[in-house]
Amino acid sequence: MTATPDSTATAATAVAPDTGTKRPARLVGLDGPRGFACLCVLAVHVGGHYSPQTVLTYKLGVLGQGLIFFFALSGFLIFLPMVRKLFAGKPMPNNVSYAMHRLLRVFPAYLFIFLFANYVMRAVFVENAAVAEQHFTDNGLGLLTDPLTLVANLTLVHTYIPSMIQTGINPSWSLSLEFAFYIALPLLTSIAFFLRKRTSIPAPVLALIPVVIMFVIGITGKLYTASRVGPSGITDPKLLEWGPNEIAVLSRSFWSLADNFTYGMLAAVVFVAIDNGMFKGALVTRMRWWTGIAMIPTAVISLMLIDDNSRWQTSTVSFGSALLILFIIVPLARGEQSKLAERADWAPLSYVGMISLSVYLWHFPILIMLGRFGWMAGDSPLGLLRNFVLVSAVSIAFGAVTYRFIEKPSLTYARRFKASK
Repeated sequence: MTATPDSTATAATAVAPDTGTKRPARLVGLDGPRGFACLCVLAVHVGGHYSPQTVLTYKLGVLGQGLIFFFALSGFLIFLPMVRKLFAGKPMPNNVSYAMHRLLRVFPAYLFIFLFANYVMRAVFVENAAVAEQHFTDNGLGLLTDPLTLVANLTLVHTYIPSMIQTGINPSWSLSLEFAFYIALPLLTSIAFFLRKRTSIPAPVLALIPVVIMFVIGITGKLYTASRVGPSGITDPKLLEWGPNEIAVLSRSFWSLADNFTYGMLAAVVFVAIDNGMFKGALVTRMRWWTGIAMIPTAVISLMLIDDNSRWQTSTVSFGSALLILFIIVPLARGEQSKLAERADWAPLSYVGMISLSVYLWHFPILIMLGRFGWMAGDSPLGLLRNFVLVSAVSIAFGAVTYRFIEKPSLTYARRFKASK
């Protein structure tokens, strides 16, 4: 949820080789899909709380995989400027500016929304959501007062503590994962920049070093987590994924989910390689069609794994997300226009994509509040649709205000800080 339009702009202003022309000021085509993915996650949470049978009957839980698209998109957008500099033989981006930008991207909005949801709305989980949540009710929700749990939520480390996982704004677990990625990425990428100065290894190979390492981290994490399921004695799939236990912490951790970012990172390497003329001929001119074809079996395998509730489902969904990113924007790497990218950035969805962090954080407390007001419909397809539209409208309104007065000023300051370095 935290890859930003401004990071897209930063990634897209490199000078094209041979032509001396500049790329467009931003990569079009990714804000709209970001907004659509955000609404998919919102729909699943609304349905899960107020229309669980409808979600089960129509297998709408698959929409929750929209969150995995965000991880792949973060991998692509945040790694892209680093890859550009690596290919150009320039120094690694300033780590202080990078850290400042990442902190200001998330924490101002998150802290405001969490504190408001806790102290004003009293609509955060005070105990583990997987254990406490009951459909149509406020069970487990209220005012979080335990000092240690409060501090853990305010610092986004609650997901790594079994007794505190899935407390507070329960979807915020993904921000804990994102921050682990933010920390790991420059550390791993610094290896490539170090070798760039001291060896003759080609830039594309060096760029793959952090990709491969992060992939190995994710795969080994999944394997280790799977090995711990039997000894844990836990058999409920929901508790294994979200409960107050070691397995759930491992399942939500960077160790198990690092590979969700790597496919987007790999897409960034491919994009820059094309932009620098390293890939030519039919491989490049037909890449959109190759990625489109590859998405079909990837989608089939992903649906099978989702239906089987496999812990490997996020890996294939992330891979498919990376293919989708390339499918949309690969002509831009060739210096061409893309009608598909322009249409993907349909203004309403693009706006939701821009404010998606705030919408994502607001929507669960808001769906709880609307239920308290008695405004939510029952468990039926039409009821789910009505609830989705209502929660979306209110969440977007709240998100727009938060973006305007908190997110945007914070990002402006981050850009000024970067410019001063």
